[in-house]
Amino acid sequence: MVDTSPPGAVVPDDVGHPFDAVAEAMREWLGDDATGHDLAHAWRVFRVATDLAAERPAADREVVGVAALVHDVHRAMGAERGEYVHPEESLEEVESVLAAASFPATKRDAVLHCVALHEEYAFRGDRREGDRIEVELLRDADNLDAMGAVGVARCFAYAGAHGNPMWADDGSSAVEHFEAKLLELREEMHTDAARELAEERHAFLERFLERFRAEWFGRA
Repeated sequence: MVDTSPPGAVVPDDVGHPFDAVAEAMREWLGDDATGHDLAHAWRVFRVATDLAAERPAADREVVGVAALVHDVHRAMGAERGEYVHPEESLEEVESVLAAASFPATKRDAVLHCVALHEEYAFRGDRREGDRIEVELLRDADNLDAMGAVGVARCFAYAGAHGNPMWADDGSSAVEHFEAKLLELREEMHTDAARELAEERHAFLERFLERFRAEWFGRA
């Protein structure tokens, strides 16, 4: 097995084909990412999503695992263009990754379906429900990685990579992203296991934000 993960990534012990081949193909897209949407993130989403899939007998582990590894191609495309790219706009590129990794053609449409719908949210009023359980598992895993300690780190990494401040009143800062998105994610979970994890991670976000604000004004 080729270790395609960057330093600090958590690579599942049982990873193998087709996952290693897909991750190798994804290195070109995510290898230089500094926004928190890197291969380390993809592997964490992979691990959580496949763990969640183990509790849902109807879920296809290959589909959800591969979808976790390729779901952020649109982020890399956005970085190149300097703008947000919707996941649906990345499906042609994602399919090229799957082909390069020799992922079975019979399962590619299922992966593309997951990618297309993974980044929609009820709190923004734009969530479309997928017709596969793997969409729910990918959403839960991806959203969980935006919460807790890693979620805090990724939030500030993203802000820094885009030249945005830690805190401001213009809607661009890391702290404002807590209110705009991160604190909403607890209510976006689909599975019981994800809801349980989200409770703890949400509580951490609240504690961190309270402490941050106190320290920001020199009160702690």
